[in-house]
Amino acid sequence: MIVMLIIGLMIELVDIPFHLNFLHHGIVQPSIPFICILWWFMDLGLYNGFTIIMAWSSFHRYLFIFHDRLFLQGKKRFVFHYLPLIILLLYILIFYIYVIIFPPCKNTFDYTLPVCNDYPCYLDNVILGIWDSIVNGILPTFIICIFSVTILIRVYHQKRRLVNQRNQWRQQRKMMFQLISSSILYLIPNIPLSLLILAHLCGLPEDVGVDPQLYFDYLCYFVVILYPLVCLSFVSEVRKKIPWRRLFLLRQPRQNATVTVQKTHEQIVH
Repeated sequence: MIVMLIIGLMIELVDIPFHLNFLHHGIVQPSIPFICILWWFMDLGLYNGFTIIMAWSSFHRYLFIFHDRLFLQGKKRFVFHYLPLIILLLYILIFYIYVIIFPPCKNTFDYTLPVCNDYPCYLDNVILGIWDSIVNGILPTFIICIFSVTILIRVYHQKRRLVNQRNQWRQQRKMMFQLISSSILYLIPNIPLSLLILAHLCGLPEDVGVDPQLYFDYLCYFVVILYPLVCLSFVSEVRKKIPWRRLFLLRQPRQNATVTVQKTHEQIVH
């Protein structure tokens, strides 16, 4: 969760301001390759990294709910908790530093389009392009979907068996809600986007579905923006203090009118 929050913060601090700057000027400013490379790294590399870490988080949450004994011993905790995360972070950094910052081809930058056309040259490479689209994008999305549904079904079926173990049931239910809420937030824009990308890889003409793909691309920013709120909603101390009705329904707090009775001079005399 912390790693995803850090990645999301980096995207919010760089990627989104670059988009706003482009919408304001109508062109990438300043129009230099460094800005495009940085933008590509944030938009492609970090967002796909966010997806990969979320997929691992779904699998990790599954293990933590149904195989919690794996995390009781120090060695197993390192193997199943820390080591995969370290490997994934190193993979994300090494892969995207290589294909974006030190690419095996020559990049072309279009400063008149958002994200400098958002098409690094490595995407034309058969191996690197398909690997990035499927392994780093489509596959993690479906992993998130599969494990979210699996956890939901297993927790539902175990509800009867854990009736007498209320503490364990509450813990499982809380972790399930955390995963499901964050997964739904992610999957709403990314499942249609992944299906469109997969269809294009399978032969669908590139000009088909361009507008929907653009809309879903922009909706993906809401995943990064709203994810901290989802995490915050499960912190019990904070959740109790947040006026959720006012936040979502935009209701103003009621103010009881105070009526002050003022007696006239004649009433006081009588």
